[in-house]
Amino acid sequence: MITICGDTDIGLVRKTNQDSFSFKVLDEFLCYAVVCDGMGGTSGGHIASQTATAFVTKALERDLGPGMSGTSLKNVMMSAAAGANALVYSDSRENPELEGMGTTLVIAVVSGERVYVTYVGDSRVYYVNGYKESTQLTKDHTVVQMLVDLGEISPEEALTHPKRHFITRAVGVTPSVEADFADHHFLPGDSLLLCSDGLYGYVGPDQLTGRLLHEHLAQCRRSGGAQTLIELAKAIGGGGDNITAVVISRSAEAGDPPQSPGEEGV
Repeated sequence: MITICGDTDIGLVRKTNQDSFSFKVLDEFLCYAVVCDGMGGTSGGHIASQTATAFVTKALERDLGPGMSGTSLKNVMMSAAAGANALVYSDSRENPELEGMGTTLVIAVVSGERVYVTYVGDSRVYYVNGYKESTQLTKDHTVVQMLVDLGEISPEEALTHPKRHFITRAVGVTPSVEADFADHHFLPGDSLLLCSDGLYGYVGPDQLTGRLLHEHLAQCRRSGGAQTLIELAKAIGGGGDNITAVVISRSAEAGDPPQSPGEEGV
């Protein structure tokens, strides 16, 4: 059985919440979740994230169905991201007050025993398997990630780099945008965390790996919401940004060991 819970919070510093999210379990083997983190002024960021979330949600509700191939799912998700980009960009061009607005976007679709992820910007998806090992499924579209890839700074230096919040891709800033795609097995006992940088940027990498992340997600499942993670971000990092977290879990039968990964999808 698939379960999803999620929450968003303004944090302790910002005057508005520019994050947005949605999720739905469509049937026993199919669900989706969306997280957006807007930018572009007090009103612009809020509108960009809400617009993108609403568009993608409508597209997924319309186009997702049971038994779809990995290729078909990828096409649906990439099309939704492209459509959201076009709509946000159009709105920003038509309203001078919204010029330059944009948003990150991450979409996760669980179908059968695989999860498919489409993303733009620096919102993230973390995967935790039944053995309490974690993997980041997304790769930040940021200046510091580019510097890490080029070998100019280390991953440790990236954590405190002055340009760590400068993103290189966003939905709605240009007429078109390149979304990235990933897929991964998702078996009984596994969990996913979708989040904005208001969570991972303040909680710290040590809390979002392995057993610690597994325990945080377990607490969220027990409470039926993601307030455990949100309060952690406030306590550790001071809540300097809006915080959004969505947790997807696939339950395992009591006492059953995690299954081995299945074959790759796309």
